[in-house]
Amino acid sequence: MKRSEGNVLMATIMRTKYAATLFKPATIATAIDDAALQGLRRYRIVQEFPFDLSDTEEAKALEKWLDSEQFEYVWRPTRLEQDAYRPSIVAEYPELEISW
Repeated sequence: MKRSEGNVLMATIMRTKYAATLFKPATIATAIDDAALQGLRRYRIVQEFPFDLSDTEEAKALEKWLDSEQFEYVWRPTRLEQDAYRPSIVAEYPELEISW
């Protein structure tokens, strides 16, 4: 295995673990309940890291759970300005927004 292949594998493993932590249906259900108790009709899963996790198995499993519970959801583009002095350097990634 070449070094670059190993780095891709390490990044993939890290992103998979992060998605598993972020998209747990029980955790999301609790967050939705908390938002609803505050009178809100939407909940956005805010990611700490700017990764596109929308195609992970964990995200697909959460989408399936959201469908079964009749929630609506959409992957919204999120822009992260990485340097205030050079605003042209921007990372864009989707975050999941859930509504009810």
